[in-house]
Order: sequence, then structure tokens, then C-alpha cells
Amino acid sequence: MKTIFKGIKPYLIEFIIVTAGVLIALFLSNYKENNQTRKYYITSVETINNEIETNYKDLKGTIEGHMNLLDTINKYRTNHISISELIVNKGGGLSSTILSNTGLEFYKKNQLNLIDFEIMSELIRIENTINLIDTKMQKLMDFLYPNLFVDSEESKRLVVAQLSNLLNSESQLLQQYESFIDKYIEKEKSEK
Repeated sequence: MKTIFKGIKPYLIEFIIVTAGVLIALFLSNYKENNQTRKYYITSVETINNEIETNYKDLKGTIEGHMNLLDTINKYRTNHISISELIVNKGGGLSSTILSNTGLEFYKKNQLNLIDFEIMSELIRIENTINLIDTKMQKLMDFLYPNLFVDSEESKRLVVAQLSNLLNSESQLLQQYESFIDKYIEKEKSEK
């Protein structure tokens, strides 16, 4: 029996060494993968937070411009001034904020096991409001193009109605951004 054990002993030692090496390699590989996943998650959250803050600042400026334009159109609604003159010369122009939401796409498509579904639902609500704003802006533009040189009070009232409708959605989006900033970004900053 001793002779059999002596013959197997070198193989057992080699087997234990190889097994230990494989286990160490697996441990290191998992550690490296988890570290990369954590870094990826942190990067995606930082991307989303930066995007939200940038969109918030840009949207605030756009809303301010739209409110000034709305006041201008209401002020000159009964005057014989074309819509084009009101928008360009007196109202400061009509602007549209390019609201990016690439962070959401980045977040949705990768690492599903790391997704915070509360954040995801907030981002999807924001995305839906952005799409609604795009639709309302397109409807406003579709109305404006053929009516730019019209100076009727009725046409100006329609511009006011559509611009007010657009402003409502922009204000709603601004509130969604503020809520997201308060819940996630400011909380994260205070925890650091």
C-alpha cells in the first residue's frame, strides 16, 4: 500500500498545485472583471449625471427665451406686425434645446445586473418628455413656416397657444431634471 501511495504522491502534489493555481487565476480574473464592471457602472452614472446637469442648464435658458417670446407676441398681438418680425426682431428668436439622453441608452444596453431600476424609470420618464417636446416643437414649426409673414391676430393667438403648450412640457421636463438632481446627483455629492 505504501508503494502505491509513493507512486501517487507526486501526482497528488502536482494536482494540488495545478488546482490551487487555477483557483487563484479564477479569483484574480473575477476580481479584475468585477473591478472593471464597477468602473463601467461609475462611468455610466457620471455620464448620466453630467448630461442631466447640462440639459437642465440649457433648458432653463430656452424656457426663459420662450417666456420672453410669449410675452412679446401677447404684447404685439393686435398690432400689424408679422409673426416673423415678432419672433426675430422683437422676441429674440425661437430656440430649441438639443437635449441629449445618450446616458440612458448607454445605461439600458449594458450591464443589466447593475441597473438601478428607480433611476432607469426616472430616465425613461425624462426621455418620454423629451420626445413630447420634440413633437410639440415640430408642430409649432409646421405652423410657423407657412404663416411667418401673416400678421393676423388669430394666427398670433395660435402661435401663443402652441408656444404655451410647448412651454408646459418644457417646464415639466425642468421639474423632472430638478427632481433627478435632488434625488441622485446632490445625494451622491453629499455622500462623497
